[in-house]
Amino acid sequence: MEREAVTNSSCLIYLAKINRIDLLKNIFKIIFIPKQVTEEIFEKNNLENNIIKKELNNFIKEVQIKDLKTFPIDKGENSAISYCLEKNIKMFLSDDKKARNFAQTLGIEAMGTLGILLNNVRDKKLEKEECKILLKNLIERGLYISLEVYSEILKLIEDA
Repeated sequence: MEREAVTNSSCLIYLAKINRIDLLKNIFKIIFIPKQVTEEIFEKNNLENNIIKKELNNFIKEVQIKDLKTFPIDKGENSAISYCLEKNIKMFLSDDKKARNFAQTLGIEAMGTLGILLNNVRDKKLEKEECKILLKNLIERGLYISLEVYSEILKLIEDA
């Protein structure tokens, strides 16, 4: 497992809300987070921030961007994709579909929270039933997915 990724705030926040940052560790050796994204996360004082802080500068490494690009996406996603390009990192983590699609046009793979869950099931790091419970917990804690995506992810979990 030598994989590395750059993240925006959403995946970290949702995984922290269900206290499962460890699911990232099952897939990635290190997660880079641009300073602009950590500032965005820590604007608010909430419980999940404490979970993220424990991993900051250990598994999650805050980084400075030397060449911040201007893309037609939000600030956090913009900084994360800029860092991917600057360091030639081929994985971007975000739940923002527009940002993931944009990253893919630049040759960067993209994954959201649901992809992280699914990868853990496929790699036998998470049981199917536990994954379904985590999915339900994520939705209860504010992760929005359409009924169509919900049905699709349940099928993918079963087929994994």
